[in-house]
Amino acid sequence: MRLLILIVFLFFANANALYVALNVNDSRLQSKNWIYKPSGIIGFSIESGFFDEPENLVDYKLSIGIKRFGYSFDNGDGVLSFWGVDLKPCTWSITYKKVMLEAYPSISWHFAQQNLRKRMYEHGFKKKIDQKRFAPGYGYRLGYHINEHILVALYADYKIISWDYQDFSGVDSGLHPDYYMGGLGLSLQWTF
Repeated sequence: MRLLILIVFLFFANANALYVALNVNDSRLQSKNWIYKPSGIIGFSIESGFFDEPENLVDYKLSIGIKRFGYSFDNGDGVLSFWGVDLKPCTWSITYKKVMLEAYPSISWHFAQQNLRKRMYEHGFKKKIDQKRFAPGYGYRLGYHINEHILVALYADYKIISWDYQDFSGVDSGLHPDYYMGGLGLSLQWTF
């Protein structure tokens, strides 16, 4: 693990066009569901990456960050949230006259969750890869470069959580639904 951290640090230290971004959004359940009155929570992420060169018409960048997303239910009495390391391996953007549009796929490794019920964990949230939980996602931003360093943008990010779960009688329901969590928000990026 120490070797991996050292390699990442050296790669970032020698990379061109480094940036840091802070994203805040309304994270809620986007799918049809059996959860009583789902509503939103504040989702956020902080990320850093490289290869961002706003002067290019078409650009590519890579980033890694920490993300919180989820939803609330029962009129806000319950909250389900996930914390994860979020990797965006290929973010593509188009910039024209300081207006930028970008889209990306992502993958998250969840290292913590809040209020994931024991039954949901044992019977639903059990697809694991090497004892770790991964979730794919996607997102996009539409922003404006105020100057060569600052970008302000509208931001949308969604994660896809898959559940295999048993019904209330304890019998496998045969359903394997995907739940989309995420929503719209604001993004602020500083490019060095």
